[in-house]
Amino acid sequence: MTYHGDALLAAQPRIRAAGAGMPSAIPQRASVAVPLLLIGIVLPSGLQVLIAGAKLTPTRISLILLLLPAIVRLLQPSRRLLLSDGLAGMLAVAMVVAAGYAAGPQSAFSAAAEALDIIGGYFVARAFILEPSAIQQFIRLVKAFTAIAICVAIADVLTGHWIVREIMAALMPPPEAFADDGTSSGDGMRAGLRRAISTFDHPILYGVFCSLAAAIVLYSATSGMKRLSWACLCFFGGLLSLSSAAVMGMVLVVSSYAYDRLLWRCPWRWPLLWVGTGLFLVAVTVTTNNPLSWLLSHATLEPQTGFYRLMIWDAVSAQVWQSPLTGAGFVTFGYYLLDRTVDSVWLVTSLHYGVPVTILLIALNLSAVLPVPGLRATEIQRGFTIVCMVFLFTGLTVHFWNYMWTFWGVCIGVRASLREWQMSGAEDEQF
Repeated sequence: MTYHGDALLAAQPRIRAAGAGMPSAIPQRASVAVPLLLIGIVLPSGLQVLIAGAKLTPTRISLILLLLPAIVRLLQPSRRLLLSDGLAGMLAVAMVVAAGYAAGPQSAFSAAAEALDIIGGYFVARAFILEPSAIQQFIRLVKAFTAIAICVAIADVLTGHWIVREIMAALMPPPEAFADDGTSSGDGMRAGLRRAISTFDHPILYGVFCSLAAAIVLYSATSGMKRLSWACLCFFGGLLSLSSAAVMGMVLVVSSYAYDRLLWRCPWRWPLLWVGTGLFLVAVTVTTNNPLSWLLSHATLEPQTGFYRLMIWDAVSAQVWQSPLTGAGFVTFGYYLLDRTVDSVWLVTSLHYGVPVTILLIALNLSAVLPVPGLRATEIQRGFTIVCMVFLFTGLTVHFWNYMWTFWGVCIGVRASLREWQMSGAEDEQF
């Protein structure tokens, strides 16, 4: 099977699927799986049903329906299991075991729900988003759903109301147990302006999503004009959130893309970038009294915001080190900074599950973006590598939950599938 003439597959080796043992076509259900994975972009988490205390959003229902078929599909002899698959399974088990050990069955149940969101998203993406046709469908839907989300965000700003959120609150008032989702009324305004939230759970999550979408479209558009148009749309949409995390994500995406284009003739450009990043972090550590304080204060739009986040890091870190191996599970501490305002996915993960689970989550991201020996990464592979890196870095000041937590798992799964596809092509070329 050979594919021609698409920027999505630039530099991709021609692959004979039958010879490499890959499925020659994706079953019809794959075309249904992709929109179900992305439906959370346009359907807010407020659209939910409660069953035995479990909150079932449209995305979570989709994952429940698709997870078993995904596992069966992934275990077929024609598929190649990767290191990231094992790490994902270990991460899910570790989350449930750690939370259950720390705080009992109810905590384990909450951990299982969170594991379903991110690891379920990973495995469904691994199973169904593999061949170029599925990747193309995924990207088309990301573009379409991103455009819808940005249109809603513009309406938020023009009307001064979170339109979708207010409609959902009127139609489906959340039960008291779920009424506080982490968004306070003060989060809605900044510098006297309404912050866009669109269909997401917080303006920060919406803003970071726009930067992630920009990375995907920059490395998948078929022409320079389309690439520029979509990137500008995503950046404009992200700015409507008035979020420093969104700006940081955009800076990471633009600088990575510009670096890649300026040095495209140099095969060593990416190893050089990673080494340079490591040296920069070492320099910050050596030359500053508090490296974390320096990073947080320079990663936010307002210095006081950075210092507030540093205060959160200090408070949560002290609690994490009281139980570093298993965390505290899903409990309340009676302290506002610990219960309501932990603005870092790394802190929240360590607080709930312990440091080993946090390390596993980082390792899952890194294992999915490992290069295939002897082959250069394709355009779209580089795009999803940047997506994973943006998640990792913005996680310093952002906690991801609901759909953005799932979208993280989906993006890791897509990147791992691209790696599997390339490995199968390499194997075929050897024969």
